[in-house]
Amino acid sequence: MSNDVEYLYRQDSDFWYLTGIEEPGAAAIFRPGAPERERYVVFVPLRDPRVESYEGPKVGPREAPAAYGADTAFSSDELLERLAKYDRASRSYSGYLAGVEKLYLSDGGDAEWADRLREALAEMRAREAGPPTVVDAREVIHEMRVVKDADEIALIRRATEISARAHTLAMKAAAPGKYEFEIQQALDSYCYANGARRMAYPSIVASGPNSVFLHWDRNDRRIEEGDVILNDSGAEYGYYATDITRTYPASGRFTPEQRAIYEIVLAAQKAAMAEVKPGVPHARIGSSSARVQVEGLVRLGLLKGDAGELVRNDGHRVFTKHGVSHWVGLDVHDAGRYSVRQGSRVLEPGMVFTIEPGIYIPANAAGVDRRWWNIGIRVEDVVLVTETGFECLSCAGAPRETADVERNVQAGSAR
Repeated sequence: MSNDVEYLYRQDSDFWYLTGIEEPGAAAIFRPGAPERERYVVFVPLRDPRVESYEGPKVGPREAPAAYGADTAFSSDELLERLAKYDRASRSYSGYLAGVEKLYLSDGGDAEWADRLREALAEMRAREAGPPTVVDAREVIHEMRVVKDADEIALIRRATEISARAHTLAMKAAAPGKYEFEIQQALDSYCYANGARRMAYPSIVASGPNSVFLHWDRNDRRIEEGDVILNDSGAEYGYYATDITRTYPASGRFTPEQRAIYEIVLAAQKAAMAEVKPGVPHARIGSSSARVQVEGLVRLGLLKGDAGELVRNDGHRVFTKHGVSHWVGLDVHDAGRYSVRQGSRVLEPGMVFTIEPGIYIPANAAGVDRRWWNIGIRVEDVVLVTETGFECLSCAGAPRETADVERNVQAGSAR
């Protein structure tokens, strides 16, 4: 992070999904064709009394099988040798890769280790002993991660409950004269106090002219009378993320222009949510949202032309800079494809994703009256696909109707 200060370690999502191991420096091998008690092998660093005197006790190779449910465990230093062990006397390989036809590999982004493994594989192949096929395991794992099971849904639900309540508190903390970071503090501190080890991403509190920037995270501006505040924040709980955005008036009441844009965005979100049920193409979420946004912007005179043609030609992108939905899970923009060979992926029960339409009108926008300038509006919620439709995990916990939003901001000012 700076000099000799490191960030709190956060395990690679794919590796954690398969193992539940949080410690750095670990590896795992899955051997489906091996004898029982030899199919799941983990490698962890040796215990170091000096390191533990600073950081606390670790799980070493001796403790790893019981701690992680592995069949056996070894030191991380032994990984390459046990994968590609070569006996010079017999001129044969006896490691885990001996006789393997296909290796599914995920290197966790460790380029140095991956280079060493490639060298070992090249030596094996030179002796006609290495796996002839190496496949990127991430594609398989990412497909596994798209549909959540009950335990995963419970963790996302908890992350969302905490974050939604924190958004309500942030609304009440908003007022002209405060700084963006004060609003962030009200939200983040509640999340940390309720079991979140970290936020899922740096919290965005963007007021006035900053509200039109999609990933503003400096959060250092003094909020002024008449500003709109866009707050995009979500906690991580048990490694699972959430992602919620609320937009509200610093003074407790939207201006007519802010209200007009807000109501278009909210209507677009509701139209998109109404599409959610098993069997519906994921792409329909975006097209439904775009149609409502374009119709609204044409009605206000901010876009000109036929609404249908504007949607077909992405005319709404003038004021909308991003897609309106992404998977949520171990990563805030979670793994998994959005399209398949037949086209857009269809929704299934257990899928979790955001619906987040937005409209952003910067100062000096070409051909736009200045009364619309510096208005950035986004409403974002987390949705779970159920057997019969959907459940919005965040809608009830964080106000989004115009009157409710204003009432919450005013309640804070009254104190």
